[in-house]
Amino acid sequence: MFKQSILTLTFILLAANAQQNNNCCEDYCYSTDSERSQTKNYATKTAYDIAKGSDSDSQRSAIVPGCQPVKFWLLARHGTRLPGANDIDNLRRLTNLRDDILENYRTRRTKPSQGALCDEDLELLQNWRWNNNVSVQYESYLTEQGWNDLKFLALHYRGLFPSVLQPIYDRSRFLFRHTNTERTEASYKAFVEGLFGDRAYENIQLPPIPPKDYLLRPYDICPAYQENSKKNKDSSSEYQKFLESPLYKETVSDISVRLGFRYTLQPKQIEAIWDMCRYEQAWHVDQLSPWCSVLTKKQVDVLEYSEDVKNYYKNGYGESLNSKVACHAASDMLKHLSSDSNPIVIAYFTHDAEVQLFLTAIGAKKDFDALRADNFYQMTRRKWHTGQIAPFAANLAAIKYQCDDPREQHKIIFFLNQKPLDFEWCRVGLCNWSEVQRKFEYFNRANCDNDYCSGSFANQLLPSIFLCVILALIVHLRN
Repeated sequence: MFKQSILTLTFILLAANAQQNNNCCEDYCYSTDSERSQTKNYATKTAYDIAKGSDSDSQRSAIVPGCQPVKFWLLARHGTRLPGANDIDNLRRLTNLRDDILENYRTRRTKPSQGALCDEDLELLQNWRWNNNVSVQYESYLTEQGWNDLKFLALHYRGLFPSVLQPIYDRSRFLFRHTNTERTEASYKAFVEGLFGDRAYENIQLPPIPPKDYLLRPYDICPAYQENSKKNKDSSSEYQKFLESPLYKETVSDISVRLGFRYTLQPKQIEAIWDMCRYEQAWHVDQLSPWCSVLTKKQVDVLEYSEDVKNYYKNGYGESLNSKVACHAASDMLKHLSSDSNPIVIAYFTHDAEVQLFLTAIGAKKDFDALRADNFYQMTRRKWHTGQIAPFAANLAAIKYQCDDPREQHKIIFFLNQKPLDFEWCRVGLCNWSEVQRKFEYFNRANCDNDYCSGSFANQLLPSIFLCVILALIVHLRN
């Protein structure tokens, strides 16, 4: 009797322990959540419609008493795109993973006792199908939503500044440039269509794209930048340390348990879930993305932070070189804003790295503390949220005003994704032109051809070469 009681108690304890270990995370049902606030936190794959400011806010900010807009300068990322070739191969495999998840829930019965997918989300996942039109042939192409991102952006700014963004194209008044990619060229065409009407781009001849694009893709031709980017792969980098942190590992484990797996999913599988969620949400802003239902809000916060840390050191304030890489673009902005002559409208179409590097160059969205592997909770209110600063179709617009004020005849407003970009030395995004010139004086006098790629890597390389020469000379003299 006693032995039987002991065995029964042991079984109860083991069962309770197993049930406890089968708990995952907070209960969350994506399908029934009317707000889905986490969709703003999808890092550089955030939908522009979700990240942008409201029309009413930008309309209020654009009206400056006693001032008239006279010049418009824009740096814009391409709109929503399809995945790249490598991503497509990885995303295709989600069909098998989806089938395993359904098997876990309905046959193996290994779903967690707490934090499981709700019935609505499970049905959403069951009905998901890979779109075979998403093929390597069209890798990284602009989508229909991406076209609309830029077309409606043009319509928005034309509505704010009709005297500057006039509806009839004049080659002396307008200057457009894009990089040598389909997605930026299509984004330019969509923007032009928004300004001047259907297929207006057919009547516009652009300047040739230089083989080395210092203005819009300087990072591609900067060895020091490429070398710094590789640091994210080092085990000592903040990005890799965060991936190895208990918080990140627990998040990956929770995602795995939530989907009914008794083992931890591989990094490539987590990456595919995260990417598919974000792509589908950006392609179809008003629809539910089945793979987003897999992730709770807290899990999204962790995945977003990992990407923000990576970009902080690749394109942000984590490396001193990054404040110089976009030198040509910053200098170009100042040159055009300084001039009272044509062109009046300057619009460039580039990529998320250039937008981030430009913001770093002008000192925008800078936090007091650096993003690190050990300060996730302290940085929840950080400024460096790539979902807010570099979503699809991210754009920075600088508008110059002619004002009646004899003390300050020119003022500048900066908009980031249709929200006033508020520097400490400006008033709700409205800056004195003299202060802009003073703050960005470096880019007025810089020799960008020489300076844009001079940084820590280059500075470290020269002493190393010099030391090698000295050592070789000593060895030679001794012999």
